[in-house]
Amino acid sequence: MQNDIISLQETSENVWQAKYQGNYGTYNIKIKINGGKIDTFSCSCPSDYFPCKHISMIKSAIDNRLAKNKENPKENTISVEELLRNVPHKELVDFIARQAKYNPDLTTKLFLEFMQKVSGKQESNYAKVLRNSLKNVDFDYDDLNDGEDSLEIDVLDEWLNKTREFINQKRFDEAIAICKACIEEYAGWLEGIDDEFIDYIDPVYQEKPFEFLSEIASNPEINSNELFQYCMAEMCKPKYSGPDMDDSFNDLLAELAHTENEFDEFIALQDRLLRGVKDKSSHEVQKIIERKIAFYRKNQQHETAWKLVSENIQIESFRKQVVKQNIADRKFSEAKKLIADFLATSQNNNYFRSEWNELALSIAQKEKDIPVIRKIAFAFIENYFEKEHYRIYKSAFNSGEWEKEVQKIIAHYEKNGKNFSNSVADVLAEEHDAYKLIGYIKKHLTIERMDQYHAHFAKEYPKETLDIFQKVINQYADKNTGRNYYEYLATLFKKIPRIEGGKEMATMMIAQFKNLYKNRRAMVEVLGKIKL
Repeated sequence: MQNDIISLQETSENVWQAKYQGNYGTYNIKIKINGGKIDTFSCSCPSDYFPCKHISMIKSAIDNRLAKNKENPKENTISVEELLRNVPHKELVDFIARQAKYNPDLTTKLFLEFMQKVSGKQESNYAKVLRNSLKNVDFDYDDLNDGEDSLEIDVLDEWLNKTREFINQKRFDEAIAICKACIEEYAGWLEGIDDEFIDYIDPVYQEKPFEFLSEIASNPEINSNELFQYCMAEMCKPKYSGPDMDDSFNDLLAELAHTENEFDEFIALQDRLLRGVKDKSSHEVQKIIERKIAFYRKNQQHETAWKLVSENIQIESFRKQVVKQNIADRKFSEAKKLIADFLATSQNNNYFRSEWNELALSIAQKEKDIPVIRKIAFAFIENYFEKEHYRIYKSAFNSGEWEKEVQKIIAHYEKNGKNFSNSVADVLAEEHDAYKLIGYIKKHLTIERMDQYHAHFAKEYPKETLDIFQKVINQYADKNTGRNYYEYLATLFKKIPRIEGGKEMATMMIAQFKNLYKNRRAMVEVLGKIKL
C-alpha cells in the first residue's frame, strides 16, 4: 500500500499533500497535523467510508518520514539558515525574486508572510495578490469526473491556513485583511466560472472567511462596529448575488450588532429584503423572518420574536409553532381551525400532511374524541402496519368491538390472501396470536420470514418452530453457496438455542452440515467458529 503513494510533501507547516494511485485513478489527499494528530483531512477517492483508508495510510507515511528525519539528520551539511546568513542581501533578494517569478506557490507564501511589512492599505494589497493568484485557477471536465465530491482550490487553502495562523497569533488586523480579500476576490472570481463547476466547488471557500470574522469579532479588543459597517456596505455589491453570500453577510451582521443603532440598521435591512420578495409564503421570506426571529431571541426580545411567528402563519413552520402553542394552552378550537385551513389548501400527499395529522390526532386524544381518533389513526395504518398508530387506533375500541375490527384490518391488509403481507404478520404478532402467526408463516415460508417472526411464537410452539427451522435451513443450505450465505446460517444457528430444545438441534445440524458439505471449505470454516 505504501508503494502506491506517488508523492508526499509538506506544503506548509504541518500541512501535507499526497497523491495516491488507487483502484479508480489518482487520489489527491490533504492532511493537517496538530499536536501529532490529524486536525483536518480530505481525499478525492470515491469511498463511502469516512474517513477512508487512505487517510490513515498517509498519516502513517508522514509519521515514518518525520521519524526517519529525526533519526538520521543530515551530517556535515550546512544548514539553510547558515547558508542564507552568508549570502549577500542583494543576491538573496534577486534569487528569491527569480524563483517567485516562476513559482506561484512561493509567491503566495512570500506575500502572506511579509505583506504586513509593505506600506499601504493591507486589504488592497492582499486583494491584488489574491486576484492575480485566482486568475491561474481553472477547471476542466476531467476535474468533475475524477471521483472527487468537491473541487478544491489550493491557493485559497493556503490563504485560509494563514488566516488561522494569524488568529492563533492574535494578529487580528492581518487575519481580517485576508478574510476581506478572500470574500471580495472569491466572489469576483466566481463571476467568470461556469455554473456547472460552481456547484462542485467546496463551500468552505465561501463559508470559512465569514466564520473567521465571526470568531475574531468575539474578541473584545476588536472594533466590531467597523466590521459591521464593512458588511453593510460590501454586501450591496452585485457580485455577491451570484454565489448567494447574502446569508453569510446577514448572519455575521446579526452577530456584530451590539449597539441600538446597529440593531436598528440590521432590522431595517431585513425589512428591505422582505419588501423585495413578492411571494410572502416563499422560502426566501421564511429565511429572512427566521433571521429576524433568531436575532430578537438572541437579544432577549422574546415577545417581539413570537409576534413575528404568529403574524406569519402563511409560512408552514410558523403555523406549526402557533398550533403547538395553542395545544399547550388548551386552545383546541383555534388549533383545529389552523390545521383544517392548512389541510384544505395543501397537496393531497399523505407524507406531506402527516405531521399536521399528528397534531390533529393529539388534539383528538386530549378531547377524547373517539370518531376523530379512529379516523386519523386509521389513515396512518391504512396502507401498512405501523405499531404506534395501530395501538392508538386500538385504544379507541372496547374489547368486544376490537375482536371484530382486527379481523377487518387483517382482511384489509391481506386482500386476496395469495401473497405474503408483512402487515398481516405484524398485526398477528402485535395481537400475540401465535397460533395464527405460525400458520401464516408456514403458508408463506422463507428463511428470512422465519428469522423475523419466530420469536413471536417460539415460546408457545417450540417443537413446531424447530421443525420449521430445520426444514427451511436445509433448503437454504442446499440452494445457496458463498461465504455471505454461510455467515447468515451461522447467525441463525446462534439464535436457535434460545428456543427450548434448540441447542441440541443446532449442534446436530452443524455436525451434519460439516460432514454433508465437507467440500464447501468456507462453510466448514464458518460453522467451525460457532460457539453455542
